[in-house]
Amino acid sequence: MNKALMKNPHKVIPQLFAALIGSWGFFMTGTVRGWSSPAIPSLNTTLNFEMDHEDFVWISSLAPLAALFGSLLMIAPLRYFGRRKSLIAISLPALAGFILMGYTRYIRHKEALYAGRIITGLMNGASIPASQIYVSECSSSRIRGTLSSLTATLLALGILITYIIGAFVDWYVLSFIVGGFNLIMFFGMIFMPESPIWLLANNQDDEAKRSLQRLRGERTNIEAEFQRMKDNQQKNLAQNSAIQPSEFLKGFVWKPLGVSMGLMFFQQFTGINAMVFYTTDIFTSAGSALDCRYATIIIGVVQFLCTVVSGFLVDRFGRRILLFTSATFVSISLGLMGVFFYLQELWGESEATELIGWLPLSSLIVFFIAFSTGFSNVPFIVMGELFPTRYRGLLGPISSSFNLLCTFIVVRTFPDMEERMSVHGTFWFFMCCTLASMVFVYFLLPETKGHTLEEIEQFFSKRFHGAKDSTKSDDKSDNQSDNKSDHKSDNKSDVYIITDDSKSSYLGQVNLAYDCRQVKRVDITSFTQSQDDSDNEEDDGSLVPIAL
Repeated sequence: MNKALMKNPHKVIPQLFAALIGSWGFFMTGTVRGWSSPAIPSLNTTLNFEMDHEDFVWISSLAPLAALFGSLLMIAPLRYFGRRKSLIAISLPALAGFILMGYTRYIRHKEALYAGRIITGLMNGASIPASQIYVSECSSSRIRGTLSSLTATLLALGILITYIIGAFVDWYVLSFIVGGFNLIMFFGMIFMPESPIWLLANNQDDEAKRSLQRLRGERTNIEAEFQRMKDNQQKNLAQNSAIQPSEFLKGFVWKPLGVSMGLMFFQQFTGINAMVFYTTDIFTSAGSALDCRYATIIIGVVQFLCTVVSGFLVDRFGRRILLFTSATFVSISLGLMGVFFYLQELWGESEATELIGWLPLSSLIVFFIAFSTGFSNVPFIVMGELFPTRYRGLLGPISSSFNLLCTFIVVRTFPDMEERMSVHGTFWFFMCCTLASMVFVYFLLPETKGHTLEEIEQFFSKRFHGAKDSTKSDDKSDNQSDNKSDHKSDNKSDVYIITDDSKSSYLGQVNLAYDCRQVKRVDITSFTQSQDDSDNEEDDGSLVPIAL
C-alpha cells in the first residue's frame, strides 16, 4: 500500500473521492471499448436486421473514430465552463447513446446502431481529457501519480464489467445495462468541487481557496500551496491574451506535446485495443479449448488487478521505470503470440493447439499484466502533468485526440493486417513498435515523480537542467556549480517572503544552484530591485519556490 495514501487520511480521502468520481469518465470509456468483444458475436447470432461483414468491422471501429472528434470538441468547454461542468455535461448524452444502441433490436435498422456508437464514441473522447486533467489538478504532488492512475484502473474496470455482463446477456441488454453506469458520474460530479487551478485561472480566487480546502481536508493548512498556485497563475495572467498559433512553436509548448503524443502513439501501437476489441476473435483463431467468453473475463480480471497494483507503484518507482518494464514484457508476450501463430501456420491448427495450445492465453495474460503496469496509465498521467497551465485545456484534448486516432487506426486495420501481413506478422509488427518505445522513453521522457505541476512546467524551459531525469541530481553539474561559486550566475530567481496572513513582500533576486529537489545554495546578489521592476520583467521560467 502506498504510504502517502495511509499517512494523514483526512487530507487524502477528499482527494480520493474527487479522483474516483472524476475518473468515472474512463469507466465509461471502458464500457464503450469493451462492448465490441462480447456484443459483436452476440449480435451476429441474434441478428434480426441486415448487416454484412463491413458493417461489423465499422461498428467496432466507429467509436474510437468518433471519440477523436469528441476529444477536440472539449477544448472550448474545458476552458470556458470548467472541468467539473464538462464532465457533468458528458454523462447524459452517453446514456442516450447506449439506449439508442439497445433499441436497435426493436427498431431493426442498423442506422440506429451506428448512431448510438457515434454518440457514445463522441462522449468517450470528450471524457478522456476532462477526467485526466481534473484528477491531476485536484491532487497534491505526493499522491498525484497514484490518484491519476485511477483513470486507467477504472478504464480496466469498465472493460471487465462489460466482459462479465456480456458473457451472460444479449448485446442489446448489455447496451441498456452499461448505459446506466453513466448516471454515477452525472450525480457524483454535482457534489464534487471544481478544479482550484481552473478557478484561479478564471479570477475566482475565493472559490478556488474553498475548493482547495475541500480537497485537502478542513483541518489542513493550505496557505503555502494556495500561494504557490496563485503565484503561478499570476504569471499566466500576464499572458492572458488569446493563444496565438505562433506560440506552438515555442519549445515549452511543442516539446511536452510531442512527448505526450509520442507516448500515446506507442501505447496504442502495442496493439492493446486490437486485443480488447477482438479478444474473442483472437481466441477463436487460436483454436483455444477454453470458452472464449470466459477467456475474455480472465483477461479482463488480470488487466484490472494489475492496473490497480500499478497505481501504487507509479509514485514509488516513477514513470520511466514502469514504462521500461512494461515495454520489455509486452514485447516478449507479443513475440510469443507471433511464434504461436507462425507455428500454427507451419504445423496446422490441430497440431499447434495440441502441442502449445496453452501459449495464446498465457501470452495474452502476460501482455495484459505488462501493459497494465505501465503503458496503461503512465501516458495519461503524463498528459495531465506535462502541459503548461495556460495551454493545458488545449493541449490535453489534442493529445487525447491523437491517442484516439491511433486507436481507430489499430482497431480498423487489425483485420486487414491479419489478412495481408498474416497473424504472426501483425503481432511481430506491434512488438517492433513496443521496442521502439523504449528508445523514445529513454531519451525524451523526463521523470515527473514527486514534483508539483508548477515545477513540471519548468522541465522544458531552456534554463531547466536535468530534464531527462528530474528526480536525480547531476553530480557533474553540482561540481561545475561549486567550481563557479565565486562567479556571478545568470540563473536568477525572484524571492518573496510569505507571512502568516498569506501576504507576500518582495525580497530581491537570488542566484540558485538547484538540483530539482532542493536548493543547494542561495547567493543573494541584489536587494535593490523594486517590486514594480520585477513585475515588468519577463519571466524566463526560472522562478521556483524555495524555503529560507
